[in-house]
Amino acid sequence: MTDPRKALLLHLTGAAALASLTVTCGGEPPAPPPAPPDLPVTRFDPPGCPFAVAPRPEYTEVSVGRTEVGATPNIRRVRLGLGGNVAVDAPGRADPATSIALAWQTDDGTLASEVQWGTTPDPATWPAGNRQSGMTWITPAGLISETGPTRMHEAYVCGLAPDTTYHYRVGGGPEGQEVWSDVLSFKTAPAGGADAVRFAVTGDSRGQSNDAWRLIQRRVMASNVDMQLFSGDFVGLPFDQIEWELWLDAASKDTDGAPLTLGQVLTLPAHGNHENHSSLFFSNVTMPQDVDRFPAWGELFFSFDAGPVHLVVLDDAWLVNPADQPDFEAAFTEWLHADLTAAEENRAQVPWIIAVHHHGPYSSSNHGTDVDVLRGRALLGPIYDEHHVDLVLNGHDHNYERTRPLTTDPSGVPQVQPGFADGTVYVVCAGAGAPAYSAGTSEFTETSRDYKTGGALGNYGLLEATRNELRFEAHELRLDATDPVFDTLIIPR
Repeated sequence: MTDPRKALLLHLTGAAALASLTVTCGGEPPAPPPAPPDLPVTRFDPPGCPFAVAPRPEYTEVSVGRTEVGATPNIRRVRLGLGGNVAVDAPGRADPATSIALAWQTDDGTLASEVQWGTTPDPATWPAGNRQSGMTWITPAGLISETGPTRMHEAYVCGLAPDTTYHYRVGGGPEGQEVWSDVLSFKTAPAGGADAVRFAVTGDSRGQSNDAWRLIQRRVMASNVDMQLFSGDFVGLPFDQIEWELWLDAASKDTDGAPLTLGQVLTLPAHGNHENHSSLFFSNVTMPQDVDRFPAWGELFFSFDAGPVHLVVLDDAWLVNPADQPDFEAAFTEWLHADLTAAEENRAQVPWIIAVHHHGPYSSSNHGTDVDVLRGRALLGPIYDEHHVDLVLNGHDHNYERTRPLTTDPSGVPQVQPGFADGTVYVVCAGAGAPAYSAGTSEFTETSRDYKTGGALGNYGLLEATRNELRFEAHELRLDATDPVFDTLIIPR
C-alpha cells in the first residue's frame, strides 16, 4: 500500500510530479473528485468595496446575504486578510490602510456571514451602519484529511481610516437571535507616503517544531508591528485540513487563551512550494484577487504602498517550475514590470521597494543550487535590477542568510556591487517551525546563521522603514524570550 504522506512529500520536495501522485487506501485508489457543481454565486461584490470576489469552482453551497444560524455555530479561527484588485490602474486596488478582510469557520448549518466594527471595544457604541454581510461556502475535504468538508466565511470592510485601531466581531443571524464571536481588534496600516511602517518577517512554519510558530506570534504581538510578512510553507501537507487548523490555532490563541496575531495582526503570505496551490491554501487565507483582469491568478500576486514602502508579494512556484502552469509567467511578468515601473515613478513619495516570495534566488544552503531556484534567479533577478528593488525577503531554506548588494547578469550569475544604491539585498529568514538546515556561505554572502545548535528554536525578523532608512534586525527565537539580535542591516536613503 502506498503511503499517501510519503507520496505527497515526494512531490512537494520536487521529486515527483503531481500527475504521478499515487494515493491508495486499503489497496484501492480513491474515486476521482466529483465535477464542480454549478454555483449559485459566481461573483460577490462586497458592500461598500470597489472590488469583487470570485469563489473557486470547487467550493460548494456558496451563498451571500443569508442569516441562518446552526444549532452549534462554533465561530472559530477568526483571521485577518486583505481584498482588492492588483493592477496598477485598477479601482479598488488592495490597500491595508483603508480595508480589511475577515474570515472564519463555523458549523455547517451556520450561513450568517456578517461583520460589525467600531473604534471602541464596546459593540453597543458602534454605529448601526457598521455592519456588512459577506460570503460563505463549503471547502471540500482535502486529499489527505481526517476532517470532512469545512464551512468557511469571508467578509470585507472598506473605507477605513489609515493607522487606526478598530474593534470588530463576526457572526450575525436573525434580528434578536444573532450569534457573535468575541470582540477582537486590529490596526490599519499607515497610508502610502506616511513617514514609517513596521513589519515582522517570518516563514517556513511547517512542522511547528518546538512550538516555534506560536512563540514567534507571541513575539509579533509584543513588537508593535503594522503587518507580518510570511514567505510561504505554512504546512507540510497542504491537502490536510488538520495541519492548516494546527497552524491557524497556534496563531489564534496563546497557551493561556490570550488572542494572538491571527485575528489582530494582518499577515500577508506568499505561496510556498508546500502549499501546492491546493484548495485548502486558498480557503484558509484571504488575499487580493482581481477577478476582471487576472481571473485565473487570484490570490497569487499583489502589491500596495504602506508608509514609505512599496510592497510586492508574489507566488513564484509557477515561475521556478513553469511547466506546471505555462501561461502564468507571461501574465505575471507583464504585471510585475508595470507595477515596479509605477513604483519607481513614485519614489519621491514612497522611496523603498520590497518584494516577498518563497524561493530565495540567493542561498548557500540546501536549495541554493537547485535547478528551480536558479531558474527563479535568472528570471526575477534582472527584473529586480531593472527597477532597483531594494530588498527581497525569502524562505525555502530553513536558516538565515543575507547577501551583499547584488545584480544578476542575464545568465543568472551574481555580481557583487559596491553599495546599496547599486544592487539588491536578498535575505532568507525562515525558521518559524520547519526543521533547521545548515547555513552556508558563498562569495555573495554577507552573513549567515542556522538554528541547529546553541539553544535557538528558530528565527524571525523585524523590519522598520522610514523615509531615510530601512532597518532590519534578525532575531534568534529562544525559549526564555531573550531572542538576541544576531544581524542588523541598515540601508540608508
